[in-house]
Amino acid sequence: MAEGGAQSQQPNPRDQMIERQMFRNKGWQVASIVENAVTERNAFVPLTQQDESAVILNCYQPGQADEMHCHPGEEHTFLVWQGKLHLTGVESGEDLVLGPGQFVHIDAGYYYRLHNPGPDPAVYCQFRTLPARPPKRRIVFFRESARGKRAAAAEAAAEKRG
Repeated sequence: MAEGGAQSQQPNPRDQMIERQMFRNKGWQVASIVENAVTERNAFVPLTQQDESAVILNCYQPGQADEMHCHPGEEHTFLVWQGKLHLTGVESGEDLVLGPGQFVHIDAGYYYRLHNPGPDPAVYCQFRTLPARPPKRRIVFFRESARGKRAAAAEAAAEKRG
C-alpha cells in the first residue's frame, strides 16, 4: 500500500525485461539467471522474448504450487536451477521430483502441475515456444477440460459409494 492507503500499481514484469538484459540487439538477448533469480517471494521474471520463443524464471516459495493446466499452443521446458521441482501430470507415471541441473520438456497441450516441495525456495528456468497464431486460451485448467470434468464426476461418484 502506498501512503494514504492508496494501492500502488505493480509494474508489469514484461515491461522490465529489457532492463534485466545484459546485451540486446536484433538477433541476441543475453540475461543472467543468477542476477535475476528471486528467492524471497513468488515471482515470474521474463528474461528474453523473440518472435517464437521466450525465457522466464519461475521463482517458487516452499509449498507453492500451480493448478493442473496445459498450454495448447506452447511447448515448455523447465530447468531446475535451484531447489526442487515436484512435477505431476494426469498420465500414469507422471509424478517426479527434479533437482538442480535436471529438466523436463512438456509438449504443447499436455497437462502438468509444478510444485516446490521445499524446504528451500526454488528457481526454474522456463523455455517456451510461442505460437505463430495465439490459441483462443493460452492456459487451460484441467478441471475445465472434458477429461477433468469426467475425472471429477467419477471421483464424486466414488465418494458417494463409500
